[in-house]
Amino acid sequence: MDNKNTPTQVTQLEKILRQQLSLHGELLQLLKNKRDVLRSSDTHAVISLCTLEHEKIQKIADLEKQRLNMIADLTLTIDPQAKEPLRICALAERLDEPVRGRLLVLRQQLLERMKAVQQETGIVRRATETLAKHMHGIVQTIGALSAGASTYGSRGAFPQSNTAVSTFSATA
Repeated sequence: MDNKNTPTQVTQLEKILRQQLSLHGELLQLLKNKRDVLRSSDTHAVISLCTLEHEKIQKIADLEKQRLNMIADLTLTIDPQAKEPLRICALAERLDEPVRGRLLVLRQQLLERMKAVQQETGIVRRATETLAKHMHGIVQTIGALSAGASTYGSRGAFPQSNTAVSTFSATA
């Protein structure tokens, strides 16, 4: 590497990767908290966690844009004839040690953290869907009881004709 900007660019890339790793860790903790809050049915806490989650995701997206720009710049520094940015793995292979090792370790840690976030997101999504189905069932039961239906129809739900609640106004 004879370009004098490369060490600075690599340092910036490492900083971005560390920030992404940290933010994904914070997001993972928020998702775990969200799962617990869903279990306790604390609506205000869920709303608050969703807001914080959104903020973290925005920060991660901003860092991802910076990372992609930094990778593109580094790729051009290493190979001015490159037609597309290198992946971190390929980029690291073209750098000297200890930079190569640090980038590969950060990449692997980030991948593992992102997989953990993805898994936790799936758990929270399933919990939310289950809660929504439960609430839908409660609404159906209330509707059926207020309409006088006491049995399920052939589809395993209260008949629609019985669950419709309507009112009317009459004057004499």
